[in-house]
Amino acid sequence: MAHILLPTDFGHHALNACAYALDLYGSEGHVYTLVHTYVDPLPGYAEVVEMSSAYYTTSVEDLAHFAERFRGLPGGANAQVFTVVEYGPMTAALQVLCERKQVDVIVMGTQGVSGLHLFGSNAAAMAKASPVPVLIVPKDAQYTGLRHILLADDLRSAEPTAMAFLVELARRTGAQFTLAHVARTDDERPDPWSLAEMDDLLGEVPYTYTEVRDDDVAQALSTLAERQQMDLVAVLHRHTGFLDGLFHASVAKQLAMHSRIPLLVLEG
Repeated sequence: MAHILLPTDFGHHALNACAYALDLYGSEGHVYTLVHTYVDPLPGYAEVVEMSSAYYTTSVEDLAHFAERFRGLPGGANAQVFTVVEYGPMTAALQVLCERKQVDVIVMGTQGVSGLHLFGSNAAAMAKASPVPVLIVPKDAQYTGLRHILLADDLRSAEPTAMAFLVELARRTGAQFTLAHVARTDDERPDPWSLAEMDDLLGEVPYTYTEVRDDDVAQALSTLAERQQMDLVAVLHRHTGFLDGLFHASVAKQLAMHSRIPLLVLEG
């Protein structure tokens, strides 16, 4: 059984992420928690205390309406759904919830290029700070099965726990991996030891290895994912430079995966 945390600002992109999660995990045997966070604009003033209470009441009501929209999605009516309204910045609030409620994965939507400075910035921050895997679902992404996963490889040891989550996902969906390394120099070559370690971590899940030469890792992986029609791109959140590049507005406008291909960020 998986506990799936679904942050929402009540927008269409958040509901699309919910639909993706339901298609990926199904309604039986899993727990879905819808969470909305809010902050006070000017804490410490009497007027603001009253406003904060109003914010909370409105948030609870809006989240209840969103939960009804969730239940209207395919599979949503039979799912076990909980709602939580939390005070505080989204990243900090979700980190606490992950520990308190033993969350297995966060699934969150992003508006794409137009929303990078709003919900998208929260997705980028959560991707780098989350103690659990984060699945970021673009606004135009639709689940049509998980057959091909592009796994970014930086030629360093991978965290077994993180890889176990990914391997289980691949086994459950029948997906296979393409292990991709973006070389920034001509003499950058894979370490036979790291490839042998990856063999052990991936177990019986089939995979192929590919290498491309490019100075822009985010652009190269996006192009590769689109060209090979990947259903998902997976990276470790230690790839800070890649994540910064991927969510930077000037870069994102060029990335096809920002509008279609979900991104799974694994701890480690």
